[in-house]
Amino acid sequence: MELREFTRHDFDAFGGVEVWPGDGGRPLLAEGTFADGMGWVLVLDCQGACLVCDDAQAGNGGYAIAQPFRSPAEARAFAATLGEPKTRGEFLLAGFTPV
Repeated sequence: MELREFTRHDFDAFGGVEVWPGDGGRPLLAEGTFADGMGWVLVLDCQGACLVCDDAQAGNGGYAIAQPFRSPAEARAFAATLGEPKTRGEFLLAGFTPV
């Protein structure tokens, strides 16, 4: 999974996302496609992570995991444990729940 820092456009699209305190860094974002062709976006910030897929749950806010990350490095380490998810179920097994 390849993560990148938020751009201005990302901040516009994901209202409520937070930067790390001090000069800790911008939130992180990854995009991908599951094996069935469904697209997804993962956002990680100091409060946790949010997953939005091209499914009906997207209208409600997607899926989230309330696991605060103390730094971008900690968020990147968490994302590394997810690998390259091929199904939404892999995120659910990691602890993501519908919002």
